[in-house]
Amino acid sequence: MGLQCRKEYPPEIIPVYQYAEKLTLSPFKKVYAIDDTIWVQFQTPDKTLYDKLSGRRLSTDTTFLNFFFDLTRQYPLEFNLENYAEVIVQNGLNVRFGPMVAPMDQLTFNTGCNDDPYFFKAGIVLKKTGVFTLLPGAVVNPCPGKKSVLPSSFIFTFDLADCNKDVWLPIASQSNNGLNSYIDVGIDRKEVFAFKVE
Repeated sequence: MGLQCRKEYPPEIIPVYQYAEKLTLSPFKKVYAIDDTIWVQFQTPDKTLYDKLSGRRLSTDTTFLNFFFDLTRQYPLEFNLENYAEVIVQNGLNVRFGPMVAPMDQLTFNTGCNDDPYFFKAGIVLKKTGVFTLLPGAVVNPCPGKKSVLPSSFIFTFDLADCNKDVWLPIASQSNNGLNSYIDVGIDRKEVFAFKVE
């Protein structure tokens, strides 16, 4: 069987914008208990986002944000579709929360086109024990009736001194999910938050 060395693939899309924003997370702990709530919040001063490429805030008033949070139980690994947490959302957003793929729950929601500034506050109420990672992300989409948006990437970082690499390292070799180096780098960059629930 012959292959065409990716000639049939569409060209890679290079982002025109690389948005980067900070999330607050409280309370910061290494170990939580069942029924503890982790609050994650994001707010901008206006309807702008920081672009790393230009080094400035850009107006995004004809767009909305599709947010997602991946909550993955890294240890012990059980490939069951189950909820590891419940979610509380404070500003009336229409959310979807539940198993995405085993062993990951995903919280997704959209901001409105008229929201000024961007704001959300969500509480993740922990319901299962284990070692978990929390990975946030977002996609910028055009509001209805608006032109399509230019290609962009979006990285959230946690506004924390560290993201608990010492919680992740003891179980990294046992996690065995094929993403160990990705998680290591994500924790170092404060893009992934690791924690334990007992």
